[in-house]
Amino acid sequence: MHPSLRIIASGLAAGLLGACFDFDATMAGGSLDDAGLDAHTDASVTDGSLLGPDAPGDATHEAAGDAGSPEASPESSVADSGGPYCASRTRPDGGIFFCDDFDEHALPGSWQTWAQMMGTLVETDASAVSPPNSIDETTMPLTSGQVLNAALRTPLPVPAVPSTLTFAFSVEPVRIDATANASIVLGAVDFLDRAGYRYTVGLSIVVVSGAPALELGEQSGLASGGDYPDGAPPLYVNHPLSQTLTLPMNAWTDIVIELDWAAGSGADAGTTLAGKVTVGGAQPFDVPLTMTLVPQSLQIGIGTSFVTEYDSGPSPVWELRYDNVLFTAN
Repeated sequence: MHPSLRIIASGLAAGLLGACFDFDATMAGGSLDDAGLDAHTDASVTDGSLLGPDAPGDATHEAAGDAGSPEASPESSVADSGGPYCASRTRPDGGIFFCDDFDEHALPGSWQTWAQMMGTLVETDASAVSPPNSIDETTMPLTSGQVLNAALRTPLPVPAVPSTLTFAFSVEPVRIDATANASIVLGAVDFLDRAGYRYTVGLSIVVVSGAPALELGEQSGLASGGDYPDGAPPLYVNHPLSQTLTLPMNAWTDIVIELDWAAGSGADAGTTLAGKVTVGGAQPFDVPLTMTLVPQSLQIGIGTSFVTEYDSGPSPVWELRYDNVLFTAN
């Protein structure tokens, strides 16, 4: 296996060769060339969505409405594209609220960008948590080095500190690459500062014994792509959740990523994050996180621009469905 990617994670256990994680699916910047941190990494992905005028127009459909400026005040909610599920959610008092259950408005709805390059991301009534619709993501067979970009992304206001950020969605794996350690990105939260640095917390599937397990990763890099000024690659830390907890195929699983954001101690401490991931309503996994900047803008996204690719031939098709995407901060 010779995957083309920016980052390969350390794996779920010592016996695994390494699981793939790439933040290009929802990151707010472009490519991070040769950003891997271990011996498996030897290539890069060259696509990503930018906040602002540098977004790649050929891969991105601009939404008719803006879901909220990155510099906007967090004191008001963000418009949602929601049906009954979103209408039933409690909006935080004076906080941030974004919701889409894909039942009331055609894509892109309140999402700012809608990308479909070497993959599709479309509404479907084949299955849903809150009927009638969900979003179906299907990748094309890819050969090593081809660029994939099938995702919905939107900027949101930056909440005040301290704050609890909750990013939740339901996912249904329909088809996967059953190869050991094959991977696909599911979604991420990006934090950016004015200097162009990015800190990302993102969730991915990595295949263990033919079944889709989950990993949460965090990465720091330049929003515009490339290395840090001193030439060092972006920093990456992988957090496998469990070898034994896997997502059921052709069934829906609710996922909640909670980020408790607080001020650090000391004059130069910046801010800190404490992460939790809840899968299917079970006991949450506590995930240690290290915030590396003081953010001035924020972006969320679902979908992907990475799957494991192979030199030996086209990668298998992945198909995933998403429903009931919710982000709140208070």
